[in-house]
Amino acid sequence: MKKLFYVFIPIFIILIIVSIYGDGEWGASTEMPDKDNWVGAWTASMQSPYDEGVSHKGFENQTLRLIIHPQVSGKEMRIRLANTYGSNPLSIEEVHAAVSKNGAEIVPETDQQVTFGGEQKVTIAPGEKEFSDPISFEVNGEDNLAISLYVSGDTGPATWHPHSMQTTYISSGNHVSDADNSRFEKEEAWFWLDGVDVIPDPPVKGAIVVLGSSIANGNHSTVDANHRWPDFLATRLNQDTSGINMSVLNAGISANQLINSKPDKGENAFARLERDVFSQSGVKAVILHQGLNDIRHHPEYDAEKIIERMKQIIKSSHNQGLEIYGGTLTPFKGSGMYTSRGEETRQEVNHWIRTSEEFDGVIDFDEALRDPEDPERYLPKYDAGDYLHPNDAGYKKMAETVDLSFFK
Repeated sequence: MKKLFYVFIPIFIILIIVSIYGDGEWGASTEMPDKDNWVGAWTASMQSPYDEGVSHKGFENQTLRLIIHPQVSGKEMRIRLANTYGSNPLSIEEVHAAVSKNGAEIVPETDQQVTFGGEQKVTIAPGEKEFSDPISFEVNGEDNLAISLYVSGDTGPATWHPHSMQTTYISSGNHVSDADNSRFEKEEAWFWLDGVDVIPDPPVKGAIVVLGSSIANGNHSTVDANHRWPDFLATRLNQDTSGINMSVLNAGISANQLINSKPDKGENAFARLERDVFSQSGVKAVILHQGLNDIRHHPEYDAEKIIERMKQIIKSSHNQGLEIYGGTLTPFKGSGMYTSRGEETRQEVNHWIRTSEEFDGVIDFDEALRDPEDPERYLPKYDAGDYLHPNDAGYKKMAETVDLSFFK
């Protein structure tokens, strides 16, 4: 009898729960795991507006068409808008998504309205973000997307991502559904849009976030070509026959630093970990490639100061259950801020990255890009011409340097 008692008690408890919540509530709860299936397909790290120019002026009665490149395909999509650095509530009257065709052109039959809580208009409080409602939208990892935003009232200074290496199209009036190029002017920056998530189809293992500065951002790569090294890495991951399908999210900010950053260059890498890395949907791993700007702009920093900050980022990432991989700092001899002392610091930091075993793995960008005859400089075929940034071929080489087995 005791055995029967222990068998029937759990069944009895389940029946009570069903009777309390009813079939409707019970059915709803079984769908909740689907909420965990979102994976970041694209991101841009937001910055505060400049003291002058387009971000300072903001927008009024204008449409902004932002062109982005999702790194994985999906059957559903949602977008994330950010008023991170706004001092006033941001009201966006209408948002549309479509497949990008050429320039500001879209594929008309793919155009869809995006809503927020079932409403066309969304208002975002200062310092906050808002996810859109999910929409059924066939996201193709090989196609660009056009996200069109219409603002009617004066937005004031705008949260943005300059140096996007991608053209944004701006026009007067509401043209979120216009299919052609005729009404739009150009700006190389993204505004307010800081993320796109998908329900991946086919499934992927999650997302890798690249935390870095201008080299991660893709400075000096071909504009509108998606030739940043994280773009090339995403292509490798999703074409490789090993089955390591993952999204790559680019959290690079031009001129950003590990320790101190000016307000218009984004918060320092450690300060923006939660917002730009840990909060990303489906994040599984981090690649850190940063520190060279600290060496260039702060000759008083020694290697230990930079290493200490890297250790903090490693510890925080591990505390989040994420693996983190370190990229060695690339050559910069010949650039305007090169010093022999800075070079010595770079070498010491790179030695630590390679030998300390603090990272879960090492990506030796320095070895891949340096000139064997003059290892303090780029190999000329990988140099963008400023002795600091790679060109398209250099960015491709960086992506090829990543050991994909890290992500198995």
